[in-house]
Amino acid sequence: SGTFLGSYSRAVSTGPLRFHTDRTDVVGLLCAGQASQGGLSKVVSTLAVHNEILRRRPDLLELLYQPYPRSRLGEEKGGEALFYLLPVFGLRDGRFTSHYSRTFIEAAQMLPGAPRLGAAQLEALDLLHAVAEALCYRMTLAPGDLQFVNNHVVYHAREAFENDPAQAKVRRLYRVWLAMPNSRALPEDHAVLWGNVAAGALRGGIAVAP
Repeated sequence: SGTFLGSYSRAVSTGPLRFHTDRTDVVGLLCAGQASQGGLSKVVSTLAVHNEILRRRPDLLELLYQPYPRSRLGEEKGGEALFYLLPVFGLRDGRFTSHYSRTFIEAAQMLPGAPRLGAAQLEALDLLHAVAEALCYRMTLAPGDLQFVNNHVVYHAREAFENDPAQAKVRRLYRVWLAMPNSRALPEDHAVLWGNVAAGALRGGIAVAP
């Protein structure tokens, strides 16, 4: 449809959330209410996804180490550019990291001036999604459950759900983004998103554009 939902709108919708990472070192979720149906939480190791793509299609893996355009979507400052370039996979000093949201990649394709993705680049994203679905762990978050995810090495997702307010079955989660004092060093080209990529840097979050 061409309509983009911001990160908050997507989070509070009842529709599914595709595998992605948040813009912080660690995201925490506290479940305060459970839906009447659906809403399974899904997590998967990005290293496992990476290695399975290496096994199946090393040619596509190479593309995921190259820059993909991402939209800033009006949610953060970043100069005049409405998009930035960032690879899906990165390495620094032998440490792996991944930052991924297909929604932000797709939104960039609607922006003038953003590089257009080729068929192989799109195929690499499709394979990443298929592998993540095949390898992921699915869980039900019950009231009182806490989930903490390291966004550099874990993708998370959520299935669609239905609420039933009449039966007090309403999905409600509280989210917190954590900047870790023992954060890992990130590849230099990740500074376009994270700012400070040094080990131990406090970083992440969204600098809201005025």
